[in-house]
Amino acid sequence: MSDDSPIIDVITTINTPLTYVLIAVLGIAGLYLSIRTGIVQLRLLPEMFRVIGESAGRDSAGEKQISSFRAFCVSAASRVGTGNIAGIALAISVGGPGAVFWMWLLALIGSATAFTESTLS
Repeated sequence: MSDDSPIIDVITTINTPLTYVLIAVLGIAGLYLSIRTGIVQLRLLPEMFRVIGESAGRDSAGEKQISSFRAFCVSAASRVGTGNIAGIALAISVGGPGAVFWMWLLALIGSATAFTESTLS
């Protein structure tokens, strides 16, 4: 198939506006959840560092449990993939330093969405 394929033109025509809609919907959802949770992503930041620094405890049978840091690493590994890493490199190379600002801003807003998702699951 060549780049002039009609199916590619149709998909591009549909995909381009939907990308902006998705970004807007996720941004609005993140702002809404940030307000509803009392900006949990900033309010509980010291608690997060305290809990991550704790050592693993033992259960009733005396078996060592998984530490909070290990649970955090597994959670982060399940969320971050190769596409995320390559996407950041591409965004910085194309968009420059301003891309880093917008990634941090959307990550801060989106972290309320991630917190709510994890809480509900």
